[in-house]
Amino acid sequence: PWFFDATAIHCKSEMHQTETYVIYRTAKECCEANTESDSCIQESQDSHAPFPFPIYWVRPNQPPPGGRSRKYFPDLSNKLNCVYSLRYEDWMMTDGYEGYYLFDNAKDCCDMWYPTRTDCPDTGSIVTPDAEDEAWYMGPYQGSNYYFPDFDMNSCARGRDYPAWM
Repeated sequence: PWFFDATAIHCKSEMHQTETYVIYRTAKECCEANTESDSCIQESQDSHAPFPFPIYWVRPNQPPPGGRSRKYFPDLSNKLNCVYSLRYEDWMMTDGYEGYYLFDNAKDCCDMWYPTRTDCPDTGSIVTPDAEDEAWYMGPYQGSNYYFPDFDMNSCARGRDYPAWM
């Protein structure tokens, strides 16, 4: 969401803004409602890193597309660390975001997103956002384990941490 910052005289967008009650979906809507400046839209867009909105899109119920290569990327909703996998979000591959979110080496990802972490990148398996809440919704008795394709390992895995689309 975007909001007008009277001190900067352009609109801003922040991840976790508080006590901001007049917000807009786009920088253009915000600028049109708050200023007559021709440069407001460009200054607004230049004032922050390119985060797509909404950050947490509803994930499609389909397998990951073929032709992806493994990349380092920031796991923004689970590990809060750089991970190496094929399971990055589709929007990370689109123009304008790829250079900020997908990296060929761990150092570039860690330097951009988690420069103060000493354990970057995370070398464990990634947590799929779809499977993250599974234990919460399960009954009191352990559910059945299943075999499923693990695309990161190009092999079969056994467990319950498979993506929801399976």
